[in-house]
Amino acid sequence: MKNRIQHYTYQTPILTGVVLMLIALLFRCVDIFVLKLDERWGEIILSKSLGFGLVLLFLWSVARKPEAIGLHTRCLGWSLLLGILITLGAFAAGYAVEWGIAHHAGAMPRLLLAAIDPKAGVTGGLGFALWLVVGNFVNAFMEEGLFRGVMLNLYYPRLSRWQANWLQAGLFGAWHLVWVVKWYQTGQVTTPGEIAFGVVANFLPQLLLGLVWGYAYLKTDNLWTVWIAHTLTNSVLNLLHVAVAEGLDGGLSIRMTVFSLVSLLLMLLIRYLGRQWKLPELQGWNISGRRAVRVNSPTE
Repeated sequence: MKNRIQHYTYQTPILTGVVLMLIALLFRCVDIFVLKLDERWGEIILSKSLGFGLVLLFLWSVARKPEAIGLHTRCLGWSLLLGILITLGAFAAGYAVEWGIAHHAGAMPRLLLAAIDPKAGVTGGLGFALWLVVGNFVNAFMEEGLFRGVMLNLYYPRLSRWQANWLQAGLFGAWHLVWVVKWYQTGQVTTPGEIAFGVVANFLPQLLLGLVWGYAYLKTDNLWTVWIAHTLTNSVLNLLHVAVAEGLDGGLSIRMTVFSLVSLLLMLLIRYLGRQWKLPELQGWNISGRRAVRVNSPTE
């Protein structure tokens, strides 16, 4: 059985990644539409856990260890620091612009710490805040393990680095469109314009973040870089808000637009620090299932 899975994986690597995403998406849909854990718990942690289990099961079935997707300790400190720097740098710019626009409009903005799951609209106290952070830990393992760890290792030997990165980022954006279906089902969006906006708002930011995190993974060969970036991103959005008299996070779209654009610019920092710190670059898996031999590649 394992030999057949290995053969199928290395003969059809792109399709394999898509199939794994669809299986994980099935878990996600059961969580959201059947069990409705996002409404009950504010977290769809069951499908996140099952999704990461799927990643580990896939690695076992193709005779790989978690180290093969970057869950190792090589250059761990530098890799974590890089993930923290690009995330906090982009957020500093995003919150500053949002706060500045609100202040200029006379809205008297202030920063507020509060535990809120914006997709499910669930709020809570300290316990809920910790629950959200735990969910973000698991979610980052699952999504980074699948989209960056597995997909880029499968796609890069068959495609160029940028083709592989764009493909996984596009799939990562599509992965988040399930929330538009949820919002339509619950009546939060009803008109064609609202649906179209929901599609763009869920797809485009995730596409851009997928590109940045994919690039960081390619440049560090370390999943901890993008794991910490992903965990911090979700946790900051859950816990740190801009409050004005009219409510919370009215300028969220401005914040995230700036965050995404600055994140793209910080790809230059990823490239620079990767070289300065002599971080290894991803080589991908070759067709035989062994790690490809590292060679000097042209500067990207």
